[in-house]
Amino acid sequence: MKRGGQVSGLVSLVLIFCVLCLCVFTVLTFSAADRERRLSELTAQRTADYYAADTAAVLWTAERAGALRTEQTADGTVIARDFPVGENQSLSVELQKSGGVWRILRWQTGYVGEWNTDDILEVWGGN
Repeated sequence: MKRGGQVSGLVSLVLIFCVLCLCVFTVLTFSAADRERRLSELTAQRTADYYAADTAAVLWTAERAGALRTEQTADGTVIARDFPVGENQSLSVELQKSGGVWRILRWQTGYVGEWNTDDILEVWGGN
């Protein structure tokens, strides 16, 4: 009995191709999992930073409202403070006295880092 050389060679090539595809998919899966892990860690850190600033802002608001309740402050008085959230964000809190009670006017996060524009992109002007 004689074995066909072309058929076994074709089977070997298909098998090698399948093994290479599996290796490539394995590497892509591990790299995607690593990126997702890093993103999850960054998200957890930013969430912890926000809630730390939020807790500090709530305590400050409670202290201000309690301390200023005993003082004679005019209606319409506005007090404000910023609480850092990480490196480039800030939680801005603004309170106003209205009718003997303190109302929250603003409780907002915003970007406080320096903005640098990138003007080096050359766009074709049509000439």
